[in-house]
Amino acid sequence: MPGRSLARLHPLHKAVLIYLVLAPISARAGSHDWDCQETHSEARDFAPGGMLHVHLSVGDLNIRRGDSGKIALRYTVKSRHERNVKEAHVDFDVHGNDASIEFHATSHSNTSFDVELEIPANTNLDVHNKVGDVTVDGIEGDKDLQLGVGDIRVVRESGGYRLVHASTGVGDLNSDGYGEPSGWLGKRLNYHGEGKYELRAHVGVGDITLEGKQETAGK
Repeated sequence: MPGRSLARLHPLHKAVLIYLVLAPISARAGSHDWDCQETHSEARDFAPGGMLHVHLSVGDLNIRRGDSGKIALRYTVKSRHERNVKEAHVDFDVHGNDASIEFHATSHSNTSFDVELEIPANTNLDVHNKVGDVTVDGIEGDKDLQLGVGDIRVVRESGGYRLVHASTGVGDLNSDGYGEPSGWLGKRLNYHGEGKYELRAHVGVGDITLEGKQETAGK
C-alpha cells in the first residue's frame, strides 16, 4: 500500500526534504562564508511582566534570564561584504511594558545576526525568525515562538504551563514531561496543565526541544 511504503521511507523522505530546503539557504548564508563582522551592545530599562517582540530574518537567537530590570542586547552582524555589515541596523524600542527589537539587513544580502539577549525572568515573548536557531533559557511567561528553518529549544522552565501547543512541519519534537507528540513527517504536541502560562511554538523545517518541566506545587 502507498501509505505503508511512505512510512518505511520516512527517514529518507525527511532527510531529502530538509536538504532541499536548507541547501540553497546554506549556500547563501553558511557561517564559513562570513568575511566581515561587527559586534554591538546596548541595554534598556524594562520591568518584569512585560511583552518583548523580536523579529529576525537570518541568525541565531539566544534569550536567557538576566539579573536586572533591563533588556541587555548583544549582537554580531556577519556578512561576506563590509557594505552589508555597515548597512545592517537594529530598531530597539521600549514603550512602558512593551518592547520590540527588529533586525534589518539589506534586501537579498547574505547577512546574519548572532543575538544574545538577557531579560527579566518574568517576560512574555513573541519571537519570529526565518532561518536560524532559537533558544529560550529560564524565562517565565507566555511564549509565542515562530521559526521557518532551524531548531527551537526551551530549557529550565521554573513556572508551569496551562497550555503547550507545539508543531513542526518537517522535523522532530522532543518533550520532557509534556506528553508524547503525534505525527509522521512533522510532529504535533498539545498539553494542558495547571500552570499560569501558554507556550506556542512552530518550526517549518527543524526540531523543537522542550526541556526541564517541573510539576506545579501539590502535584
